[in-house]
Amino acid sequence: MNGSRTHDLKNLKVKKGQIEVKKMASTLNVSEINSELENRIYGVIYGNACGDAIGLLTEFMSKREAKVYYGNKKELEYEMKVPDFHRERWKTGDWTDDTDQMILIILSIIDQQGEVSKTDYAAKLQNWSLKGFSELGDFAGMGIGATTKKVLHRENYLTDPHQASLNVWEELGRQAAPNGALMRTSILGVFQYQSLEKVIQNTVSICKVTHADPRCVASCVALTTAIALMLQRPVDLVKTNGEFKVELIIDRSYAEACRMLPDEKSQRDELRKYMYAKKLTPLELDDQRKMGYTYKCLGAAFWAFKQTDFRKALQKICMKGGDADTNGAAAGALLGCKLGFRSIPESWRQKLCHKSWLDGHIQSFLPLINLNQNEAIEK
Repeated sequence: MNGSRTHDLKNLKVKKGQIEVKKMASTLNVSEINSELENRIYGVIYGNACGDAIGLLTEFMSKREAKVYYGNKKELEYEMKVPDFHRERWKTGDWTDDTDQMILIILSIIDQQGEVSKTDYAAKLQNWSLKGFSELGDFAGMGIGATTKKVLHRENYLTDPHQASLNVWEELGRQAAPNGALMRTSILGVFQYQSLEKVIQNTVSICKVTHADPRCVASCVALTTAIALMLQRPVDLVKTNGEFKVELIIDRSYAEACRMLPDEKSQRDELRKYMYAKKLTPLELDDQRKMGYTYKCLGAAFWAFKQTDFRKALQKICMKGGDADTNGAAAGALLGCKLGFRSIPESWRQKLCHKSWLDGHIQSFLPLINLNQNEAIEK
């Protein structure tokens, strides 16, 4: 593999797709972030990417294995990545499919001139699954989950992705609720953040492009609601010292998420169990049978939301193993919004191997958001 973002493509036919992305040379300088709002928006995007990239270090490991490989490291860095077959498929400092799929949402919104289109996103997702981002050296999308893969292969996927994902969910006995939508949807808490109604509408639409289970939808809505509320900064959710009233934001996010579930107490109780978890250990993130369950990822994200140190929080999640890149992506996005871009370790930000490419797309995306350029930079 030689450290590339590629994998074994035996028997895979690569087609020309619709995604045409130019190489970007622009690299973000911290001094260029000129408002508190931008600081938090970059915090979401970079938090997602950095949490994903650092989580790759222990993805699919048990917490015991993570301790064996990294237990003597006080500060985790990308270059500590164990050179096994799974991890060597990505360059050092690269994010995985989790952030790729988030970037596809950004590209879709840009191409649709500020609109969220389920069919455009579905087309981009299917094309990416076949060829990845060719300008980054990809030959195909790598790391796609089983549920997403099944949905992408449905005959009616490009014309009606919601129906295709519903059909797959029903065929799987309405039991499958993996985290493949939660890992990508944090950016929808940013786009049109001024309207919680639009945020939720967009989130539901993009989640259902691959994941129909109400628990998947509830998970995504909880995450994007919390992000949108932080960007809105309503006075009743902000303390006099400027910090967020985290528990109240969780309460409101939980309430919106519950609207996505069947009206059953057991459904609401399970969601509460994960969203209000006080410790990571009870979440059993490395459970081999259930590590990809959407509520485990959601629980890790909202546990992180209560923390005050980005590095420490993400390292704790990483060291629990399991689906660590996905857990890190969701947790990093949520905590990155709370603490801001500057809270993310400089080494993690600067050593993302496709940083300038990512920055270029963010700069194309920002004009589609109504930024208040007169806000003071949060110190």
